[in-house]
Amino acid sequence: MAAAGSKYKLGVDIGGTFTDLTLIDVGGRGIHTHKVPSTPDSPSRAVARGITELMQRLGATPGTIGGFVHGTTIALNAILEHRGAKVALVVSAGNRDILEIARLAKHDHFNLRAGAPPDILPRRHVIEVAERTDWHGSEIEPLDSKGLRAQLEQLAGEGIESLAVCFLNAYVAPGHERQAAQVIAEVFPECHVSVSTELWPEIREYERAMVAVLNAYVQPVLSRYLRALQSDTRAIGMNAKLYITQSNGGVMSAATAEEKPVRTLLSGPASGVVGAAYIARLCGVGEAVTIDIGGTSADVSLIRNGEPVHSLEAKVGHYPVVMPSVDVFAVGAGGGSIAWFDSVGLLKVGPRSAGAVPGPACYGKGGADATVTDAYVVCGYVNPDNFVGGSMKLERKLAEEAVGRIAQRLGTGLEEAAEAILSIATSNMITALLPMMTKRGVDPRDFALIPFGGAGATHACLLAEEIVIPRIVVPPAPGTTCALGAAIADVQNDYIRSLRGDLAATPADAIRLGFDELERTGRAWLAAENPVIDEVVVRRSVDARYHGQAFDIEVDLPRDAAALTPAMIAGRFHDVYEMLYRNSDRSAQIDLINLRVRVTGKTPAVSLKRLPEAKSEPEARGTRQIWYGGARHAARLYERTELSAGHAVAGPAVIEQFDTTTVVAPGFVAVTDEYGVLTLTRRS
Repeated sequence: MAAAGSKYKLGVDIGGTFTDLTLIDVGGRGIHTHKVPSTPDSPSRAVARGITELMQRLGATPGTIGGFVHGTTIALNAILEHRGAKVALVVSAGNRDILEIARLAKHDHFNLRAGAPPDILPRRHVIEVAERTDWHGSEIEPLDSKGLRAQLEQLAGEGIESLAVCFLNAYVAPGHERQAAQVIAEVFPECHVSVSTELWPEIREYERAMVAVLNAYVQPVLSRYLRALQSDTRAIGMNAKLYITQSNGGVMSAATAEEKPVRTLLSGPASGVVGAAYIARLCGVGEAVTIDIGGTSADVSLIRNGEPVHSLEAKVGHYPVVMPSVDVFAVGAGGGSIAWFDSVGLLKVGPRSAGAVPGPACYGKGGADATVTDAYVVCGYVNPDNFVGGSMKLERKLAEEAVGRIAQRLGTGLEEAAEAILSIATSNMITALLPMMTKRGVDPRDFALIPFGGAGATHACLLAEEIVIPRIVVPPAPGTTCALGAAIADVQNDYIRSLRGDLAATPADAIRLGFDELERTGRAWLAAENPVIDEVVVRRSVDARYHGQAFDIEVDLPRDAAALTPAMIAGRFHDVYEMLYRNSDRSAQIDLINLRVRVTGKTPAVSLKRLPEAKSEPEARGTRQIWYGGARHAARLYERTELSAGHAVAGPAVIEQFDTTTVVAPGFVAVTDEYGVLTLTRRS
């Protein structure tokens, strides 16, 4: 959020291999990008270094940055790598096994011996306390504060860093949870406390408990990181207020992120989809599939009508997170994904990654395993002398040695083995992409592909040919699109209230009152965040289902409060159900489940600098042999910064830039538009 009078707004995204920066000149004079190697032992060091280098390049100081937005995977990685805080959970008496019982569903339906996911906390750290509230919110049994205090004191020597609270029916009446939090604060004054109803007050106690536990699990980790980040950036002279991107694609202040870090679990991937949606709207693309190929994974998502698609069914590892998030599915197929052979001799790629250290073999940092990046080098897609703008040299010989060991076992040539690695990586990505599109009933042939991340544009034609996507839209700076998304994201938050019952019998006043209270809460939060925004937009929706069904659907509603009647909501529900399933029943009873409100503070619009019109054909810098489709091709080489609006580059060609390389496959043509966006289409 750029402060008034400041010159720049900064977006930062930390990946497993590189830390990306996008700096927006708020005066409309352009966007500047930069990449530096990540420092996994202390991620904030790479951020400070990147800011210093970028500002030196521009002849400016970090003090001229007035807005700072950061997409982070710190909380996500803490869960995936099981290195969160030591947590205790306080529950209602008789509900001690809530996390183990979960939904009584196997985690792998095709494996009879599949074990349960790792426990976030041991059973001995789950405290039962006498209390009870009925489903109307009436107190049946008061909270046993004395008993709770005694049990908490027994945990004093266990090294507990964070505690969570989740009581039955607290979503209706949160009083007992608040009382318990007060007792906890008295016994553990130095510990973080996560209260389920303050995080996400929805029915379904298992999911609500999991939200509270995950929040408690990552809270100390993210808190330490954010404080280190603010300390490191202040040390280089940058004093801008820090904002963090959320899983829902919006942003919030660092203070809110410290309090509710569970909202940041999909922060990094969501930022990329926000950036891709901005590029899509810029090009007039309404329907697109995005793929963010970084060093460790490929993240797939959808854009419909120019906006990211959201989900209420996100999972982090094995754990459900029911809070709204950009619908992103990750698969272990990134530039650092390692090629290996399984027990029966089949070649596999990923999910294990070489990461930033030691990295792919071609990095020359001790990595010996062949990776996707090594395959790019062998196939000629990447110039070893011009990686990350030439600031990092790759060792082609080491890449050939690593891929050569794969080739020897396969009994093929070097290039064939490299192409086999890329083909398997492509298949891995498609296993994420196609089910996501099939679930929503859409045809890939009707969509554009927006690739980004360090390897997105390099791999895009391989993907497009495999699933017959007719159009590829490459952002101006694909390698830093996540950082761009962070920099331009709106300030946004979601609110929910359970209101269960027969929709037809629910008073219209109860529905309107519920929505009004949620909106007031959202507007108060937005004012406290103190962002620079142009307008406030409020979105209202309900969760509803036919009576007797187990799953509900979300139905958008108009902003007009007077129109919020049960009859109007029922009509909307039938329409949405018919669109999704082609089987609505307008005579059936509808059950109302939840009211939802999303409050968004729209940030000032960003405009990309326009390119001059091309006066002549683009001039190639030379040629390089590449291996594509089982054959060698002489690919013309272009520098992307030298392309003007209207320039067309026919494949086979390689377009190089600081943060990535775009491979234009044989049979494709890449055209540059006025904003520097490359659009690749088939010539035939």
